[in-house]
Amino acid sequence: MQEQSSNSIRIDAADQPFEIYWDKSGIAHVYAATIADAYRGMGYAAGSERLWQIHLSTLYATGSIASVLGSRFVSQDLMHRSFNVPAYDLPDSPGDWVVDAYLDGLNAYVRQLPAVPPEFSLAATLPREFTRHDVASRYRFTGWFQHKSWMEKIYLGKLMARHGTKWFKNHVRRFSAADARCISELKQALLDLDPRVGKLLFPDVNIVSGSNNWAVSADLSASGAPMLATDPHQPHTIPNVFFYVHLHAPDWDTFGASFPGVPYFMMGFNRDLAWGLTTGFVDTYDVFVEPGRQENDAFDIRRIEINVASEPARTFEVAYSPHGPILESLTDALGITERRSRDYWTALSWVMRDIPTSAGALALLPLATTSEAFGAALFEKDVCPLVNNIICVDRHNDLRRFIAATIPKRQDVTGIVPLPGWETAFEFKRSRASELLVEHNPDSGFALTANNDTMGERGDYPVHNFPAGSARADRIRELLIENKTVFTSKDFERMQLDLLDVKAREWVPDIVACLVDDDPAVIRARQLLVDWDYIASMDSKAACIYYRLLDARWHTAFMQEVLGDELLLSMPLVAPGLSLFSVADFMQDGSPWRQYREVLERIICQKTIEVVTNLDKEFGEDWSWGQIHQIKFRHSLAKQDAWAHLSVGPDAIGGSPTTLGMAMHLPVEQGSEKVQVYHGPAFRWVVDLSDPLHFRFVIAGGNGGNIDSQFTTNQYQTWLKGEYLDVSLILEEIDIAYRQTFSP
Repeated sequence: MQEQSSNSIRIDAADQPFEIYWDKSGIAHVYAATIADAYRGMGYAAGSERLWQIHLSTLYATGSIASVLGSRFVSQDLMHRSFNVPAYDLPDSPGDWVVDAYLDGLNAYVRQLPAVPPEFSLAATLPREFTRHDVASRYRFTGWFQHKSWMEKIYLGKLMARHGTKWFKNHVRRFSAADARCISELKQALLDLDPRVGKLLFPDVNIVSGSNNWAVSADLSASGAPMLATDPHQPHTIPNVFFYVHLHAPDWDTFGASFPGVPYFMMGFNRDLAWGLTTGFVDTYDVFVEPGRQENDAFDIRRIEINVASEPARTFEVAYSPHGPILESLTDALGITERRSRDYWTALSWVMRDIPTSAGALALLPLATTSEAFGAALFEKDVCPLVNNIICVDRHNDLRRFIAATIPKRQDVTGIVPLPGWETAFEFKRSRASELLVEHNPDSGFALTANNDTMGERGDYPVHNFPAGSARADRIRELLIENKTVFTSKDFERMQLDLLDVKAREWVPDIVACLVDDDPAVIRARQLLVDWDYIASMDSKAACIYYRLLDARWHTAFMQEVLGDELLLSMPLVAPGLSLFSVADFMQDGSPWRQYREVLERIICQKTIEVVTNLDKEFGEDWSWGQIHQIKFRHSLAKQDAWAHLSVGPDAIGGSPTTLGMAMHLPVEQGSEKVQVYHGPAFRWVVDLSDPLHFRFVIAGGNGGNIDSQFTTNQYQTWLKGEYLDVSLILEEIDIAYRQTFSP
């Protein structure tokens, strides 16, 4: 056992001496005599490996990133400040003691720094101590960025106003008569709406997320105890998005993944229960059209000052209607649009804007001993700042699924198109916690989520207006139902690595039916797709055609040619939630697109010829998915010499955005068919509650984050090969790399 130093580290607020054991895989194990000290150790450990990551994340959440990184972040700060993403009027919380203990440890690390860390020096800034306000802001930021649905509403409204509802009503999951009336009433306003407001969507950084998560009851488990599997999908980064830590106090152990800088275990387990989380694609935004000629006459004007590194602070005037900030006042102030009088304005309502939330929200989840108590800890006064699906199962075999969010209770309208701001019927009430326990001990014996529409037509109001497709969820359900016996941890691991693409299985036959050209490239592609087993393996040739054909966006080319509307060409980037555009979606009975079947076939054939020709040109005729589909990720500062070693790949990898072994990609460069995987499972774990002190786990990279950390990429190869580590939470079984000791 290697000691970090011969002297104990001082944390003045500590109750008693405690220790952190770092195992050889990079996981921190905090052993303390009190739960508060365990959280102090968690804060210290997170700070010691992830301080710059914590600092940056806090700057984003508090709307102050421009103060360190400069003027290109001004628009992002202005959006966050305008919508009250930074916490305000902090209420007290029963979980505040957990936050305070965590901050004791984190700030002790900051105070004891022997020198300014190199990331801070490079950015010409200094570390600082953190507060409850920072923690509360981080939670609000999580709810703000995970599913921004408002540009889908604006795009859909404009397209329907221009061309009529008949062209697009079959391409959303639900469309009501009240929605149609809104389009009719707002037609001129929607025609006039400037789509450049979309530039406010992700002013500088585009953060996407996903995940797979499922649990089974004891009857479906080989061990006779419930089991849970989770693998959250995030952009692949160094350091990893999450920080992983085990906390121990007498009669209490918990392990979990947290965003560095907050004590909330997003996914985790203790001796009594396990929980997993997926992005819920929960719709917490509404777009309102407001009348008025001059914004100064019609709306409340507020001044917001943004500090900018190495520049004078900039002050903006933002107009507000009762529904929220006026988007045109923001784009005018930022120079995106031209300041002018308008007959209509666009207000954006975010459900959390006027709801103060605490720092201690969510902090007590790891202390729950039943699924019922866990659910109670998700909400404070009926409010949860997240937008997630959460599955929790306890050792008593109580299985529950929650929508962890605060949601507008829309009636009649679905919220998928803009609403008239003058209609009092659209002043929606908010959801209550009791309404958001959406599944309890289902007859199937399992619960699952994978960013899909988990509610369908159930419930009293829409929850998931623009969810991801159901392919991954369908595959989980298929594998759980197909199994004729019971499940083991190994079964769940195989499921997490599964590469059969249910979406491809549904879409490919209709694509094949469109490949009517007698061009040799089309004939080759057709045969490969006909013979494909729909498995996105590295040796698959058909996968190259199918996924690159999707990348070619044949559906937007088709719509644009038929309707002659260039707005459609930017839709996949700015409004990706509008995604129900399969051949079958276009060719539904009664659809106006049906009369243009020949145009659709011609475009799909043209795109197919381009894909096959380019693959042949770049690779000869012997190409495969692994050749063009490779993973690479690195530290954001890897262009600097000191961080250049913090990168992994490129390596061939299978999978797709719609396989359980999830891999989302982007083109490497123009003129090449190669794509780079940039997004997928940040980690994978499987927990069997028959033995919660031992589990299977692997990180996509490592748990470290410092420039000289030994744990930054040490798990990458294990993760890439689809292997797992056996992790023990019993001190005598931990393979220890070094130990840190702490004293009051």
